[in-house]
Amino acid sequence: MKRTRAGSIAAVSFLGLAAAAGVPACGGEKGQLMVVFQTDMSLPKDIDTIRVEATLDGSVVYDQTFERLGGEDSIRLPATLGFLTPDDPTRALRVRVIASRGGKDGVRLLREVVTTVPEGRTATLHMPIQFLCDGSAEVERDAEGNALRDEQGNVRVKNSCPEGQSCVAGSCVPREVDSRALPEYVAEAVFGGGDGDNDGLCFDTLRCFAAAASAPVDLEAFAADDTVCLAAAPGGDVNVALLTQGGGICGESACFVPLDAESDAGFRVEAGNIRMPVEVCRRAQQGKLAGIAIAPAGEGTCRTKGTDLPTCGPWSASGGGQYTGPDASAPVPVAVAQVHPVSLRVTAGGVAWISGTTFDEAGMARQDGEVKVAPRDGGEPLILGAAQASPRDLAIDEERQVVFWTNAEAGTLMAAPLGGGEPRVLLGDLKQPEGLSLSDGALTWTELWGGGVFRATLSGAGAEVELGAPEELAPPDVVVASPYRVASAGDTVCWTYQGTLGRTDGAVACSRAGATLLVASEQLTPREIALDVDGQGNAAAVYWASFEGGSIFRAALGDDVIGQASEVVSGQGQLNGLALDEAYVYWTRRDEGAVVRMPKDGDAPEVLASQQQRPGDVAVDEVAVYWINEGSPDQDDGAPVKDGAILKIPK
Repeated sequence: MKRTRAGSIAAVSFLGLAAAAGVPACGGEKGQLMVVFQTDMSLPKDIDTIRVEATLDGSVVYDQTFERLGGEDSIRLPATLGFLTPDDPTRALRVRVIASRGGKDGVRLLREVVTTVPEGRTATLHMPIQFLCDGSAEVERDAEGNALRDEQGNVRVKNSCPEGQSCVAGSCVPREVDSRALPEYVAEAVFGGGDGDNDGLCFDTLRCFAAAASAPVDLEAFAADDTVCLAAAPGGDVNVALLTQGGGICGESACFVPLDAESDAGFRVEAGNIRMPVEVCRRAQQGKLAGIAIAPAGEGTCRTKGTDLPTCGPWSASGGGQYTGPDASAPVPVAVAQVHPVSLRVTAGGVAWISGTTFDEAGMARQDGEVKVAPRDGGEPLILGAAQASPRDLAIDEERQVVFWTNAEAGTLMAAPLGGGEPRVLLGDLKQPEGLSLSDGALTWTELWGGGVFRATLSGAGAEVELGAPEELAPPDVVVASPYRVASAGDTVCWTYQGTLGRTDGAVACSRAGATLLVASEQLTPREIALDVDGQGNAAAVYWASFEGGSIFRAALGDDVIGQASEVVSGQGQLNGLALDEAYVYWTRRDEGAVVRMPKDGDAPEVLASQQQRPGDVAVDEVAVYWINEGSPDQDDGAPVKDGAILKIPK
């Protein structure tokens, strides 16, 4: 076996390893195919595992999985894998790259090429791991949904393209490539002018697009001709990036996927237009992209991004580790470019939220709300429920692998599998369902217009989950209106009645062991509510926030009695979110754009994040605080400004 060297990476690593492709002898007279692996995404956020397998006429000659991408002990990209010419140069070499997130079973992308190894020269075969092909593969499963595996225990991967094709820049193209048309291998054209020993240049995405202008793609032209995707080009040399909802390289307020210039898989400037792969327009048409970012390129600015200039990052084999990363003290985006998100939940499996509904000229809600989920470290969201009619609140059942939500306009309680699948109506004909909570195998929801609070037991799992007969919880023995948010733990359910805006006719109630007790009355717009839960999962106290009154209150929950309500903090403006952990109370201030916490023992409040855009719902896990930025108000014509975000910051 002959081994080639790219930079100073050891021959036993991915970078620089030459697989013999069936040739036992060493020698320089053979030709060689250098397969180049590069990515436009962020590692390990978007992709954390790569499996590369190669067969020669069906016989496996290389099969290796690389994990912990982006970590100090992992491979660096770009990377090369060399194959020597076999004794019979007509033998077909098939190379497959399988990229995954969340471990090797979380398959996201498949790129496949069938070619031959040339004689007498070293050719370059680019097999980029591209954002536009994210979702081009999935795990094969049996009728019960179990993953199918090969003899080595690896999951079997299903290609989303037709037989004989593979994904390139989001489109299915023939997987067969004529090696005679491949260019000569030049290390400098792969490693930013270097040889792969961290001596080349790289493209510093956040710095190069720091002052970029955002622009829409021309969806009218795409509707007329779906084979062409264009955007207006400014004068001069430019760099172009996709503005995503979480994929790619993220700063505090935007996420970028830089495109290679003068590339059919990237962009070209032609006759005053930027021409891009049609998948860019397809995703923009589906609302999955916020548009594109355009920045000047050339002298005095950043170099033009090309296939010879890889992106900078902790994963990079070029650039010596010099790149602009996000501000370590600033909030980190989980997702950006969202439309008025309104509800947030965090679980071990990820972050789920609702992207809000827009309204027509008559003030009626359109069916354009969405329920989404993304990994806790961020990434391109998965839409669990599209075209929803004013979704308002959600709950996640990790054991059953289901997400539930309320649709206020449609009057429905919805469910969808967490891994993706068709959403379905669990219960209809509800009177403007609003708040939703899950505990003890049961869902509890409020009906804002109807005035009731209901609870029903769950059974089944995934797509087969079912809801039992609803039971209305008894209201407190006072006149109340407009039940809003609800929280539950074990057999305890507590909820707020927001009452009338500007009046102290709101209330808080709790139901325990079938009896409903009034916790507090004469409240000024109480909305958000949270339960303090002990180590056995029992509710020990209830907290609630007055949206207009600027105060947070607490009442202890004993075995048989509910304690006197006490004010925890006051003067906090418009309180728009509330969460608890073992030590702190967390809230958001919509008026001040701040995320705040305070020890439960009553010490002074601490601002965790400021200058936020109308922060809303807040949640916590063991390591971070997460919140929603609702974003800017709609434009004068009613069109939404897609600047809402899901953000987090370490505790």
